[in-house]
Order: sequence, then C-alpha cells, then structure tokens
Amino acid sequence: MSGKILQKNMEIKSYKKKNGTTAYKFRVYVGRENGKDKYIKRQGFPTKAKARAALLQLQNEYENAEENKKQATLSEVAELWLKEYADTVQESTYIKTERNIYNHIMPAFGSRQIASITALEAQEQVNAWSKKLVHGRKLKGLLNNIYKFAIRHGYTATNPINSVTTLIKRTSAKDVDFYDKDELKEFLGFLEELDKNDIEDLRKIVLFRILSLTGARKGEMLAFMWSDYQNATLDVNKAITRGYAGEEIGNPKTANSKRLLSLDKKTCDYLDKLHGLAAGTTYIFQSENDKPMSSSLPRKWLLQILRDKPLRPITIHGFRHTHASLCFEAGMTLKQVQHRLGHSDLKTTMNIYTHITKQAKDDIGEKFANFIDF
Repeated sequence: MSGKILQKNMEIKSYKKKNGTTAYKFRVYVGRENGKDKYIKRQGFPTKAKARAALLQLQNEYENAEENKKQATLSEVAELWLKEYADTVQESTYIKTERNIYNHIMPAFGSRQIASITALEAQEQVNAWSKKLVHGRKLKGLLNNIYKFAIRHGYTATNPINSVTTLIKRTSAKDVDFYDKDELKEFLGFLEELDKNDIEDLRKIVLFRILSLTGARKGEMLAFMWSDYQNATLDVNKAITRGYAGEEIGNPKTANSKRLLSLDKKTCDYLDKLHGLAAGTTYIFQSENDKPMSSSLPRKWLLQILRDKPLRPITIHGFRHTHASLCFEAGMTLKQVQHRLGHSDLKTTMNIYTHITKQAKDDIGEKFANFIDF
C-alpha cells in the first residue's frame, strides 16, 4: 500500500440527510492492498471545515502508521505471520514451523528492519543454511512466505527472496533413503527370523510390513485401531500428531490422507495372529498404558533388527519412499501412487518420483542396448 494518501479524489462533497439538513463527506484513495484499490470513506460532518479537519487528521495518522510499518523488524512481522498461519495448519505442523523461525530465521534477520534486507544478504544466508542444514530449502520458503505477508500488509514494497536461488546438494548412493527391491526382500527376510509367537516380535513384523507394503506414514500407522482393519484393508482416518501437550491422536495430514489401504494376504495373516495374541487391546500398536506406542519406538526396533546385519538402516519415513519406488517399478501410474500415499498434490508425488528415478539414470544406456539386443 502507498505510504502517503494520494491527493487525487480528495474532494469534499455535500449531501442532504433524511431530515433535510446538509452534511459533508469525503472518500480518499490510499493506494492498493491485496491487489485492489483501497479507499477510506467518512461522512456526517456538519460543516465543510470539520470535514477538511478530519481529512487532514486522517492523512496524518495514516502516514504515521505507514511510516511505523516501514520500521518494523522481520521478527515483528514474522510473529504476525505466525498468528495468521496458525489457523491454517495442524498444531504439529505449526510447532515445526515456529521452531524453524525461532531457531534459524530470527537469529539471522530478526532484529533487522524487514524493508532493509537486500537480495544479496538473503542469498548469502540461504547458501549458509543449504550447506549446513538438510532443510535449507524449507527455510527459504518460510522467509518467502513472511515477505509475501509483509508486502500484502504494507511493511515493505519488495521481496528480496524472489531473486534468491537454492544450492542443490549432490546426492551419493549413501544419501539414498529407501531400499530397492532386493534390499527390501533382504529386510523382510530378517523379519521372518523373529519369533512369531512372541507378541513384541510379531508387532515388529506387522509394523514393518505395513510401512513397507502400504506406504503409510508413521503417524497414521501408530494410530490404527483394530476397528480400522477390515476386509484386508486398513482405514486411514486419523494420525498421531505432536502438539504442545505431547503426542495425541488428531486428523491425518490432509483431507486426501484419508484413504483405504489394501493389504496382501501374508500381512493379513500376521495381523490376525497378532489380534489373537493381543486380545482386548484397542490399538494395533498399543503401549502398556493402553495408548498408541511412542513414535520413537519404530526406529529403536529397526536398529535392533539390523544389528550385526549387512543391510544399512534407512529412516522410518524411508519405508514410505521404498513403497513409492516399488509402486513405480511395478508400473503404477502417478495418479495411483498419489492415492496410495495420500498426497493432496500430484506435485508431491512427482517430486518423489523424480528423486527416485535419479538413482536409476546411469544404467539407461545399458538397459536400452540389452532391450534391442544390438
């Protein structure tokens, strides 16, 4: 929005009130807000002089307010953006975003006037984040959202993040956070070595088969109740989220996350056996206090299973990418994988697809030569 009330369209006009007396009014253009012209209207003044005095006072107040906005620090604007953002996301997502802003963005730029930060300074900071942090690209996105908010509300006229690029970190084989088909078969083989008559071992088998063979998110899986398991499917309708009060059951990540996951017969057989051993429980993965088990336990179980084994561990979320990669390898379409994984946006599925297929590009020439046999 303009920092000054513009002089055009400042005419004071008279009009007749219902009781027949004459009064005065004005409408003044104050710039653009959210892409639209903004006007301020006042009426009901008994004399033209009082209308002019009110107009001059309004202009003075408005210009002082706009000048104060330009002095606002990035920290002050970020706080306002967070208040608006809180109403659009789940508490767990808000907490992660708030943490990133307080831990990284505020220390870098918090005390600076938001209108004073240059594109060069922003680029240097994004470079530093990208080299040091895995989620450097995400911090750039947060900073960009704060600046869009700032422009929308008149705290600055320009967005220095528009010209900032993100360093692309080269990935190596050890950075690949999913199993290929042979690695997954090897891992599933390790599960078969566990004691299927021991309830904890059986839970491990069921948990990692669901992760590997459905692509469910960890939070979705830990929230599964026995009532969600029917007719060889699991109904994803809730998830474990982390709020200020700790872990609790909430809604899935997005509306598209609600879906039915079909299961293979072997996983169903293991689930049926676990249900028999865990009679009376509410959750498939239930803790001793009758609540869903801690979200930190799957990682501990994975490291226990792979102890002294030749297979590298991946993250728990990596099993979701493993499932996605095998879905693509099996010939499923992007739309089918999007539904299977519960993505609200096909772009998210495409990003996973691109990440996965990068690992298989090097042998395309050899595969093509073998295919045509020449």
